[in-house]
Amino acid sequence: MLATEVGGEMVIMNVEKGVYFGLDPIGTDIWKRLEESITVAALAGALVQVYDADIACIERDVLALLTRMVEQGLVEVG
Repeated sequence: MLATEVGGEMVIMNVEKGVYFGLDPIGTDIWKRLEESITVAALAGALVQVYDADIACIERDVLALLTRMVEQGLVEVG
């Protein structure tokens, strides 16, 4: 997998599948936080400290993003 930041946004490519995935600045923040093993609850808790949204909204959005990333083979759930 290849990943690079371009203009504050992350572009990730799954070389095996030939698929790329673009992340906006918030998605890029989430991607960087995934470098270490973290639970969805802990990730959402960290994000609620930075972004102006309630925890339920953040958890829902994080789960949606992670689901898409798992489907593309960009992250693994363990």
